[in-house]
Amino acid sequence: MAKQFEVLREMGFNEPMEIERFSTRTEGNMDILKIYLRRQHGDWFSKSKKFKFKRADKSLERGTAYGGATEPSGFFLRALGELEQLVKVDHDSQSKKQVLLEELEHLEKVMTRKMEDLRRQIEDL
Repeated sequence: MAKQFEVLREMGFNEPMEIERFSTRTEGNMDILKIYLRRQHGDWFSKSKKFKFKRADKSLERGTAYGGATEPSGFFLRALGELEQLVKVDHDSQSKKQVLLEELEHLEKVMTRKMEDLRRQIEDL
């Protein structure tokens, strides 16, 4: 019997059920996958892990000319398949709005803490 969530385990998630959500983006020729774990009791922020996957080059024929393009790696696509199965991604726009609002709130907290730290460092000089 094949192991469930084999790719996620290979990525270091020994307990895949702790994964709460994930996000993806593309930067240049890299696909970025950020996986958020469920917040443990007493944690202020949920923990996350970021992975970068190099996109594969792909030639496209356009009439008589060839153009360059890239496509996601197979490992990246298999990881996404397992993540979607695991967290049962809801494509409902309301849940997407909620996720974006939560990410914005998290970013505001991180920025506030960083600014306070920098101000403290400046005062210590």
